[in-house]
This record gives sequence, structure tokens and C-alpha cells, in this order.
Amino acid sequence: MKRKSLRGGGERVEFPIREAFWMSLEQIRKRLKRSIIVVGSIALGISLLTHLEMTNVILATYMSSMGTTMEAYQFWLIVVSLFVCGIGLINANLIAIYERYREIGTMKCLGALDQHVMKLFLVESLVFGLVGGVLGFSFGVITAIASSSAQLGINVLGFTPLEAALRNLAVTTGLSVLISVVSTVYPALRAARLNPVEALGHNV
Repeated sequence: MKRKSLRGGGERVEFPIREAFWMSLEQIRKRLKRSIIVVGSIALGISLLTHLEMTNVILATYMSSMGTTMEAYQFWLIVVSLFVCGIGLINANLIAIYERYREIGTMKCLGALDQHVMKLFLVESLVFGLVGGVLGFSFGVITAIASSSAQLGINVLGFTPLEAALRNLAVTTGLSVLISVVSTVYPALRAARLNPVEALGHNV
């Protein structure tokens, strides 16, 4: 955090996004096991979405028919899995805030504003979403190709359109980031509104 002098004689505390990014990486490193669990939960939900979508694309291309679409039960399976993923992320973030009470209190005593604490947690969730999205996509594509190859033979690799895979990567990664950030908003608000004196006196 940086303090910037104002013309009236006061000071304004600034928290550049770059600094928030490096602080978030440091927090991820310090809580590596919990971070791996969070990323894993995101990746599992995204891998299911990618697996079903890419399997449908491969089958549609293989049969030279664009009439193959995602079945209704598959759609609802994805919705439920992503919903459960979001609830799990909210719970994980609330626990993370509980563990970081004293740290948040220290930051606020040093001049951090509510928006600075919010930014720190949201940047952290952005990193989780990006990593979880890419890992989930990669795992989903691998399982989709493997299961399709088991049914149709190894030649199915030639029926995996690169354009569709790249489009799916963009969509699933964007969805992963969205779920991660949205799931962090409520816990981040709670963290931002902590009373610094009470937070410093908290024992985990």
C-alpha cells in the first residue's frame, strides 16, 4: 500500500492492482494446501462441462451431423455441479477469512480501506478461477478424447476441431473466473467490513 499526499495536507492510501496481485500470490503460497483444494473444486466442475461439450462436438463432427446437441439431463448435471462448486467456494472463502482475521485487522490498522481488502480477495479469486479453468479444460478435453476414442477408435483425434476446442477454452475459463469471483464477493465484503480492533484481538 502506498500513501499519497493531498493538497489539503491529508493523505490518501493507494493499493495498486499490481501490488494486490503479488500479495495474493504470497497468500496462495502460504496457504498452498487450501489453495490446491479450491483450485481443484473449480477444475472438477469445469472439467465436467468441458468433457460433455467436447464429447458432443467430437460425435457431431464424426457423424457429419450438426444435429447432435447436449441432452437435457447433461445440462442440468452441469448446472448442479457448478452450483455445488460455487457453494463450496463461498464456504472455503469464509473459512479463509476466519483464519486471516488478525492479518486483515493489521492491514486496516496500517491504513487499508474496505475497498483495498475487497481488491485483495477478488484478485486472489481471479487467480484461482484462471488456474482452475485452464486445468479443468485440459482434463475435460483429455477425458473427452479418451472416452470417444474408446467408442469410435483412435481415429477420433482427426474429428476434434481445433476451433471448437479454443472456443470452449475461452468460454469455460471465463465461466470459471466468473464463478470464482462471484463466490468471493460475499466473503470479501465480510472481510472488508471487519472492525480492526476486534480482528486484532481474535484468536484462531
